[in-house]
Order: sequence, then structure tokens, then C-alpha cells
Amino acid sequence: MNRINTLSDLLMEELAELFNIEYQLVQALPKMAQACQSSALKTVLEGHGGVTKIQAGRLQDIFSNIGQNPQAVICRAMKDFIGEGEYVMKELEKSTIRDTAIISVMQAVEKYEITGYRRACEHAADLGHTRIVELLSETLIEERAMNLHLNELAQLMINDQAIDPSPKAGSGGFYIPKGKFNRNRIKRKRNNTDLSRFISEGNPNSQDPQER
Repeated sequence: MNRINTLSDLLMEELAELFNIEYQLVQALPKMAQACQSSALKTVLEGHGGVTKIQAGRLQDIFSNIGQNPQAVICRAMKDFIGEGEYVMKELEKSTIRDTAIISVMQAVEKYEITGYRRACEHAADLGHTRIVELLSETLIEERAMNLHLNELAQLMINDQAIDPSPKAGSGGFYIPKGKFNRNRIKRKRNNTDLSRFISEGNPNSQDPQER
């Protein structure tokens, strides 16, 4: 991290990190999309890849307008997220489970981006950079929309697995057949344990005669 003495310095650092985040995602999203079994998830990731290029372009415009170039900042958190995605693609076969894992990685990415863009928006507003706030807000709306898409896809996949999991032998997975589980049927049992009786008679499950 470069020396930060003012709020303006901090904002420039944040913008540079966001630029690096988008750059890393531009490289990673096509690979993740190709690894998906679900055509819906593949379409969402491919579409977001195009949006990510636009978002990187907005950040480049911000730096151009203020007469600066993006600093050489590498977002290590995003590097870790992408590394997790690469691990998932390598270790899991192309399946609904892999798709679910990819969604989990992307949900973590989106939450991180939403936090980063919101923070940068707040600092830009504090400094009176109206145009920067407008551009960052556009991206923030897109990231929140992407997060909602991912949440919907995740729920659909979970439901599909619950209804028709088609587990492989020895997979170690489990599912609840449709119609077999109803929260409303669960009733809390009354606790009728008489502690005084338990203490006076001893523990009936004990193997030690002295405790009985």
C-alpha cells in the first residue's frame, strides 16, 4: 500500500484496488463460465464478464478525468477468491455441485465488491467528487443486481438437488425427499426431568455402582 496521508490519497488507493479487481475478474469469468454445467449460470457469468469490462472502463475514465493513472495495486483478497474458484474447477467434476460451489465463490466476490464500491462512493461524496460518485454508483447497482441473480440461481440449484439429487454411490451426500419434511410438524418436547429425583437416585446410565 502506498503512503496515505489524506482522504484523497485513500480514495485513489481504493479506486486502484477496484480497478485491479475488475481486471482480475475479466480474466477469470470466462473460465468460470466455461466450467459451468448450468446454461443459466453460464449465461449470467458471461454477461457479467461484459459488464465487468464496462466497469473497468468507468474506473479508467475516472483516473483520466482527474489526470492520474491507476496505481500498481494488487488486490490480494480477489486473488484468493479467484484461486478458490480455480480449485473448485480443478477438483470438482462438471456437475450441479460444481456450479453451486462456483456460485458460492462469486457470491463472496460480489459482497467484497459491493463493500469496496460503497466505501469508495462515500469517500468520493465526502470530497465533493460528484461525477466519481455517479460512475461508482452505476457499478454498485450492477454489482447488487448480480448478487441477486446469484442468490436466485443458488436457491434454484438447492431446490433441484432436494427434489432430484441423483447421488452417486459413495458420494457422501444427503438430501431430504420432497414432502418428507415439514417444519410445522416439529413440536418441542416438554422437559419432565425431575432433577431432585435424578440426584437422589443417582445416574441410571452410570456403570459405576457408587454413582447409582
